[in-house]
Amino acid sequence: MLDEQLQPIRQLFVDVPPTAKLLAASPDLATVVVTDTRRVIIMAAGRPIPVEIAAADTATLLPGGRLLVTAPALERLEYKGREYDIKGEHLVFLVDPGSGQVLDQAVLDAVDASMTTVPHPHDGSVVLDAAMGQDGSLICVVRVLEDRIKVEPVAENVVAASFAPSGDRLLLMPHPSFDNEISILEWPSQRPLARLHADDLAIDDFAFTLYGCFLSDRRVLLDTYEHGLLLCSGELSPVAWVSLNPPAETSDVEVSTTRVSPAAVFGVATDVFTADIRNGSLSWTLWRIPPS
Repeated sequence: MLDEQLQPIRQLFVDVPPTAKLLAASPDLATVVVTDTRRVIIMAAGRPIPVEIAAADTATLLPGGRLLVTAPALERLEYKGREYDIKGEHLVFLVDPGSGQVLDQAVLDAVDASMTTVPHPHDGSVVLDAAMGQDGSLICVVRVLEDRIKVEPVAENVVAASFAPSGDRLLLMPHPSFDNEISILEWPSQRPLARLHADDLAIDDFAFTLYGCFLSDRRVLLDTYEHGLLLCSGELSPVAWVSLNPPAETSDVEVSTTRVSPAAVFGVATDVFTADIRNGSLSWTLWRIPPS
């Protein structure tokens, strides 16, 4: 477990297969959820609890003591004597972490999708982003009431990026195969509040990437191809470009004035973000934007 400065503050050694993938963990590491592709394994109270869900790709611990798991339906095919699985529609499961029992499940209208989640900071809902490559994406919100799953569509062909810390707005980034516009929706009404199109910045060949985040209720950070990071107000009004270039330490070193475009950007605390700046290898760096 890392703190807001990306420093380790807790460690837990879990006896799981070496190929297991971490899906979720509680802040105190009392509950850890992994998958070995064949099943989900919940590590709680010092014992493993298996859940018969194959190929799970996300898991979210809900405030009410339940677990939300997503996984594709798998279909076994045979070709020239060789068997293999293909992904069908995506499924959403509600699980009791104490027993491993599946309490409810729902089907999403997303086939062969790659799933990510954006949990709401307060109300227990979870936004699911089902990316289907060039075929677009499906954004929906899952709510749980009396151990039943309710799925509601939110948008299509965009990327669910980040909730505002107060939870009253959702940031949507553009899907690269469709439009080049960012939008903010009021939550939970989903009413459009603000939009920013790449054309509004009057820069040739300008495009946003998949990455953006609320740094606070008043600040939004947007990533772009070739032009680096753009700081905006909470209403998507551009404020300033953010340079991630290292400062010149000696007059003998030539420092490029070209803005660094990170491979990925995530907000980690108020006015603090981490950026993947690749210079031959993976390198996560931590940055803070001073208060205005």
